[in-house]
Amino acid sequence: MFLNQDNIPARFLFTLSVVCTILFSATAALTETRYIKPSTEAVVRRGQGNKYKIIAMVKAGLNVEFLEEGTTHTKIRLPNGKEGWIVKRFLSKEPPLDKLVTSLRTENETLKQKEIDISQRFNAMNDTLAQTTKELDATLTERDQIQENFLKLQHDTEDVVLIKKNLEKTLKNNRQLSATMSVIQQENDTIKDDLAIKWFLAGGGVLVFGMMIGSIFTKSRKRKPSLL
Repeated sequence: MFLNQDNIPARFLFTLSVVCTILFSATAALTETRYIKPSTEAVVRRGQGNKYKIIAMVKAGLNVEFLEEGTTHTKIRLPNGKEGWIVKRFLSKEPPLDKLVTSLRTENETLKQKEIDISQRFNAMNDTLAQTTKELDATLTERDQIQENFLKLQHDTEDVVLIKKNLEKTLKNNRQLSATMSVIQQENDTIKDDLAIKWFLAGGGVLVFGMMIGSIFTKSRKRKPSLL
């Protein structure tokens, strides 16, 4: 462990400095701000009373830190770090009118800038909304067109299926008709063959019958001269 010239541990000094810093920060955070009222006699002295030496002349509107409340004077800390006493009547908790006006003007300018920024953001959001609405309308139109095409395709597909079924039914009927016509053709050919045979037989029978009649007449003619 290292020691300084006064034999105080370095760690202790570091801890003490940290504590002092924290206490100083807390004290600074708790200090009040006071404002110098407009006056030509606003002086800061080392003590409470005119017998003490003047350490500063302060202007109206200057903000100082309130440190301690006395009987007739108030202890303050100036912006440059000097501390002294000033007559109570020269201090006010409220900022002077010119600072208040300046503060209000600054706040007003800030609000105007915020309004401009909000207006620009609002316009940008409106433009984005309009673009989004346009894209949404286009998407909805495209969706409706796709749905219409799908329904049409579905209807056409149903028609194709129906046509295919009707075609298959027609082909089946044609095959049945072809088979029936083939049977009828065969029967027709059989009938024609039967008719040809019948006509042939009929013609042969007529020929034989004629030959028989002719033979009979021939014999009859031959027999008549022999009777004379």
